[in-house]
Order: sequence, then structure tokens, then C-alpha cells
Amino acid sequence: MERRALVLPAVAAIAFAAFWWSNHHANASTAIPAASWCVGAGPDYTLARPYDELAPDTPFRLRVQSGEPRHVYVFSHSDTDGTLLLHPAPELKGGVAQPLAADAAWLPGRANDKDLAWTTRRQVLPTTTYIVVAAAAPVAELEALLPKLRRWSNSAATDGSMQVVMPPGGEAALAGKPRTPLPDPLLQRAANLSATATLANGPLTPDVLLADVWFGSWRIKEQVATTPAGGR
Repeated sequence: MERRALVLPAVAAIAFAAFWWSNHHANASTAIPAASWCVGAGPDYTLARPYDELAPDTPFRLRVQSGEPRHVYVFSHSDTDGTLLLHPAPELKGGVAQPLAADAAWLPGRANDKDLAWTTRRQVLPTTTYIVVAAAAPVAELEALLPKLRRWSNSAATDGSMQVVMPPGGEAALAGKPRTPLPDPLLQRAANLSATATLANGPLTPDVLLADVWFGSWRIKEQVATTPAGGR
């Protein structure tokens, strides 16, 4: 009887350990944020691929999903355009507030019953890198950088079109100027992923230096804008 009495608690302990292990790792996997770059506006979009060749003014959006609320930051960088802030953008009417909810969110947002979209830039050659960072809490170094970057806005023009505007401090406070490197090492670590990536979408990569921070990047090639026949 004593041997049986010992076996039963042991079996129960093993079963509990197996239950905890499976649930712990299932929860961990669902909490890893994932991101998908989607080329096109509205429901008719295609998933991005590394080194996509896109024409100027091509609309694109970002779908972010995580098992927990996340603070998400989105940037672009090219040699000729410098570093731009895509999200969060305080001047963007209809933008998504931080932190993003645990379920799927579409960036940049929605205004006047219409999905908003960023667009590829004109006269930006040869490549642009788009960067997404997701974190369990605000990232101090990025929060300090945000007010210094040019950013996307739909408040500058009377027609509500999406445009890139200067930061509140103007030229004097500007960081990420053209022909300068990325203004933060975290962003550079994220951008490095796109150099050899075979996939642009999926689970984000955990940062090796900052805890509870994940990132991903997508690099594109800009097509040269052509003048229509008969145009000038």
C-alpha cells in the first residue's frame, strides 16, 4: 500500500508538470508578435516579398498580431530620404493608439470609413528598408527619437492626403537626415535582418540586447518613375 501511495502522487506530479510545460510554451508562442507587410490598399493586397520592386506611390499597410498588447514602432530608411517615422504619428487622424491591442491591428489606421495607407516614395533610389519594432513596454531610446523625425501625416493638406511633414522642432531638431545612417542602434539591428532575409512576413525576431523587444524589416527596390507618353 505504501508503494502505491507513493506512485500515485508521482504520476500526478508528472501529469501536472506536462500540463504546465505545454501551456507555458503555448502561451509563450502566441505572445510572440508577428507582422505582415501588405502591398495595396483595401482588401485587394498582396503579401510583400524581400526586394519587391515597387513603383513610386505604391500603397502599403502593416498587419500586426500578438497575444498581448504591444507598443509598436514603424520606420523607413533610405540613403536619399533618410529616416521617417510611420507609426506612431501624432498628426495622423485615424491612427491606431499605443499600445496596440492583443488581436490583429492594421497600420497606419482608418479615417472617414477608409483604410489609410502609406506609399512608397518618389526619387528614392536604390532601396528603402521598412522596420517594425514591437515591445512589451515603451522603448525609451525610440520614444526619445520620435519627436526628432519627419513623419507621415494626413493633417497637413486640406484634402486629408497622406504626406511626410517635418517634426515639431523643424530643421533644428531633425534627426535621420538624408545620407546619414539610421539614428539608433536598435533600428540598425532590425534593418540588418532584411539584407539576407528570404521572408518579409511572420513572427518577429527577439532583440539580443533588449528584453521583451522584437523586430523585423522589409527591403524594397524602387522603380524609376517614368514620364507618360506625350508628357513633359
